[in-house]
Amino acid sequence: MNRDVRPGFSEWIHRVLPLGVLLVISLGVMPSIVEAQGEGRGPGGTDLRLFEFTKIEAIKQGKSQNYNLLIEAKTPKIPVGTKIDLLLTWRSQLIQTFTITVPANRRLREELKLKPLEPTADKYMFRTVIDPKKQSSKVTKALEKEAELFPVVAAPWTEFHFDHQFIIGTAEEIEAALQQTREWFTVRYTEMATLDGQVRNGVLGVEAATDYVNSKGEFDEKKWRDFMDKKVIGRLVELQEEIRKGFQEPRFVAHRLALSYLLELSVAVGKRSTTESKKLYIAQGLAASVSDTKPKKLEVKVRSGRRIPRSSDLNDLVMKINKMIGLAPAEEENQG
Repeated sequence: MNRDVRPGFSEWIHRVLPLGVLLVISLGVMPSIVEAQGEGRGPGGTDLRLFEFTKIEAIKQGKSQNYNLLIEAKTPKIPVGTKIDLLLTWRSQLIQTFTITVPANRRLREELKLKPLEPTADKYMFRTVIDPKKQSSKVTKALEKEAELFPVVAAPWTEFHFDHQFIIGTAEEIEAALQQTREWFTVRYTEMATLDGQVRNGVLGVEAATDYVNSKGEFDEKKWRDFMDKKVIGRLVELQEEIRKGFQEPRFVAHRLALSYLLELSVAVGKRSTTESKKLYIAQGLAASVSDTKPKKLEVKVRSGRRIPRSSDLNDLVMKINKMIGLAPAEEENQG
């Protein structure tokens, strides 16, 4: 049986993981209050801001990890009664939408209740949108009278508030969240590495008549299927389900790309494992098990198409994950 003679994925993990050096994140001073800077984008490029933030303050809710946002803003050019959508974004990803109404004095002071968010060193920002479809007839007429400020062709009218980016969470909370996230990822990709190694070692054990064989030294399919179906395929299915759920969890908003790589890694390990099992059956003169050719619920369709992922492919995915979660690859650290 032709085998990958390079170091196995699990061997690489055990060499690299203890040497991983945490990327030092320089948070600096992170004030919770952000003052307005007056940047504007008016008609003809004039300096005008229709919605002007004067304060954004993150307020922690008691001893919980939840925050509210206290915002203050001026809207001198926007008609009274106008409904404005405040889109909270992170790296252009929409996190939450709030809708407020311009009061009679055109000065806003709102406390916005945030859904649970994972503290991150990356900054959030608002995009404000005035959608003509959401306005009353009275407001619509007022907007039509200000055609220069609210041209129909530019609706819905949007402003990006890059000058008011802000961080949610203290430096301590951010670092603690990063540590938990790093542990979550490393525990799972290390487990995948272990499963990958166990399958390959199991195949060698059958070939040497030391594992997964009966008293006569012959291949024991029941023992092998108990191992493959329950401990390998079953566990990989659980891991893939966990990862997919992670895309919907607030704690992973800042780590969705790392989740994508982790899911890809689980698919690669699943492909390698079931392929090794199929090869084992063929070497034993048996027809491959349907559990390997068409594993239930386990995704094994890899990006490489028909090519079976190599150890180096898996290693590359782990390095990409480490980069995303702030763990420096050992190779880079040794070179530095």
